[in-house]
Amino acid sequence: MSENSGFSEENLRRIAAQKISYRVSVKLHIAIFIIVNTLLYIMDIIYTPGLYWIIYPFFSWLIGLNMHIIGYILYARGVYPMAKRGVIYHIVSFVSVMLFLFIINFTTFSEFYWVRFPAIFWGTAVILHIIIYIRYFSRKVEGSGKQGSRKERAIEKELEKMRKKQEKNN
Repeated sequence: MSENSGFSEENLRRIAAQKISYRVSVKLHIAIFIIVNTLLYIMDIIYTPGLYWIIYPFFSWLIGLNMHIIGYILYARGVYPMAKRGVIYHIVSFVSVMLFLFIINFTTFSEFYWVRFPAIFWGTAVILHIIIYIRYFSRKVEGSGKQGSRKERAIEKELEKMRKKQEKNN
């Protein structure tokens, strides 16, 4: 076990295996994305020239592919806490989907910008998620010089209560 990493050999092996799985998944999804969208583009040009419906499945697939790539990059860069990955996933999903909805709104019904409603409501939820993450999971230096998130401090406080209760019962 490496003294600096804090991970056992077994945990490092598990992390390496997961990174390989993510990498293979990303490569496979990129290949499928290219093949399927190329075929759809050919169908679009042959059967419905000038309609350009290809943009809808293309951006739908692109959003899914984007999430696979983000998952791999985050894991490969060592972003292991699920709370942090969750915030990043939600931000990327929001931006990707809102771009797609904007394109749909602009190309189908540009007189009324209905896309603002999901942007406002979902955007508010994403902002709340970021605030909760920062308040609950971010690390702060305590008076003793130790770093800890609000969650970690709450766990330590609860452990202390449990230890005192156990000492009373003994």
